[in-house]
Amino acid sequence: MPASKVFTKEEVSNRAPSLSSELSKSCLETYEQSFARLVGTRRAIAFAYGRTALQCILAAAGLQRGDEIILSPLTCKVVPLALLAQGLQPVYAEISPHTLNLDARAVAAAIGPATRAVLFQHTYGSSAGVEPVVEVTTQKGLLLIEDCAQCTPCAEGAKGPGRWGIAGIFSNNLRKPIPAGSGGLAVTDDERLAKEVARLRDPYPHRGRLAEASLLVENWAHEHILRPWLYWPLYEWNRKMKPAIASLTLEQEIAREVCELSLRISEGQARAGLRWLGAIDAMVRHRQLCCQEYANALRQIPAVEVPHLRPGQPLFYFPVLVRDKQGLLRSARRKRLEVISWPLGTPIYPVENDSDLARYGYRPGSCPVAETVATRLIGLPTDFAASSSLREAAIELIQSHHELSVGN
Repeated sequence: MPASKVFTKEEVSNRAPSLSSELSKSCLETYEQSFARLVGTRRAIAFAYGRTALQCILAAAGLQRGDEIILSPLTCKVVPLALLAQGLQPVYAEISPHTLNLDARAVAAAIGPATRAVLFQHTYGSSAGVEPVVEVTTQKGLLLIEDCAQCTPCAEGAKGPGRWGIAGIFSNNLRKPIPAGSGGLAVTDDERLAKEVARLRDPYPHRGRLAEASLLVENWAHEHILRPWLYWPLYEWNRKMKPAIASLTLEQEIAREVCELSLRISEGQARAGLRWLGAIDAMVRHRQLCCQEYANALRQIPAVEVPHLRPGQPLFYFPVLVRDKQGLLRSARRKRLEVISWPLGTPIYPVENDSDLARYGYRPGSCPVAETVATRLIGLPTDFAASSSLREAAIELIQSHHELSVGN
């Protein structure tokens, strides 16, 4: 889990008085309206989890059992699980090695008689390469849905994440750009679609009191205890706590990861989201600064590849392709530096073994670029905890590791 700072209500009130004054209204209504204004869409519909928002978008868009959805293999397992829960078939198309996002030519080649939509993931928050994919979906009459779970919500000129397709999803769990203690949102300019998404959401139950209290404790710990040097101990603890994939059937995994989490957002989640929206301008500037520093320094190191990125995008983590990923991660662990491995060793996170990929509809060897990227891709932090000294240490780590590997 990345370390981030959660701003207090008083801090938010100093930064954004308009948001602070709106806290007396319905938190849910205020949160949704504020988020929609920020992203630049007409509507935002909040959920307890982003994967539930995706499910409701798929259903509201009229997708039927057996329909095929094209998506990137560089994804989190909850995405194909959400598709499978709806009776939809994930079809993986190759990514571009330059953008880490879907390759438009591969998307066009993957279209079949049952294809109805393309799910475009903004990997690490980057929208590079989205325009050619939009062109393909327009020409072929397919729906375009955006996975903005790794995006920092902000209006980026005429078009930003969440505004290219018919709808998009954002995620606000503790390991996402806005760590508001779980939660997700569907965004869209289509009023009919928004009404249907809200209609599907409204019957969902709220969390129980115990689950809500647990969420509040997690938020408090994230705000007051979590520090960058704790990243690796918590990472290892989190991995040990999760059940092995092999211990669950696919139906059990879908129930655990998707169906049982079909819940309404709580007032506490909405309040946490509003606090973060009050600090969004500072967050965007900080992430932009981090990305610029990383790009300037790392592009000077041979054998280290920085993907093509849109200028000024506030990336969730800064993506870097290195030669010896596992060796560099071991060095980061020894130095207690936060460097993420997303994905781990296979394209689908957090799957580590090729033998487990088939259950998510992925055939090993079908997307060799994505598989190679999965063995080389790391992410450097850009959140508020990524101070100047930590950024310098991360750059120095990559530089020294490269020099050591070349020397050997």
